[in-house]
Amino acid sequence: MDFELRRAREKIEKEQKERKEKARLKLQKEKKAKEEARIQREAIEAAQRSRRIDAAEAQLKVT
Repeated sequence: MDFELRRAREKIEKEQKERKEKARLKLQKEKKAKEEARIQREAIEAAQRSRRIDAAEAQLKVT
């Protein structure tokens, strides 16, 4: 009886550990995706800013 209870408890603990690890990996993946999106967004904003500056400088040269 004790053996069966111990095996059942070990099985439950193993399943809990696996779920916890899976959740940790999912959270880590989401954080990485958010960081990559932030970096990409900043790069796009910098490129747009650069184009606006170039356009303003070109317009100043024309006038």
